[in-house]
Amino acid sequence: MILIYDNECSMCSRFKKGLELLDIENKIQFFAVTDPAVYLEYPELNQEDCEEEVHLINEGKVYRGGEVITELLKHFPAVKKFAWLLDNEATQKAAKAFYGQLNTMRQMKKHGCFRCGTKGRKA
Repeated sequence: MILIYDNECSMCSRFKKGLELLDIENKIQFFAVTDPAVYLEYPELNQEDCEEEVHLINEGKVYRGGEVITELLKHFPAVKKFAWLLDNEATQKAAKAFYGQLNTMRQMKKHGCFRCGTKGRKA
């Protein structure tokens, strides 16, 4: 599995560190969204899209946003026994909504203001 994450985002970096702790079998290779090598190796990826949402490549399929959370949950022993919950449409929608809220916060933080996203303004 290949995970492309925003290395300039503190939330994303913490997420990556948490995954590294869970990934005792080293299933995931991590690439920073700013690493040009990832786009040479995986031409199906676009840096602008990867900067908007987290991306995961697993067995040739590209997952993005909330799909990444759902896919990752299927591959870790500690949560694998609950993977059947992800077969439920309502749970999938909840995972996407959760990711959507986190990504909105990430985007606003990146632009300087949690409330409006305006550079230079403090919340």
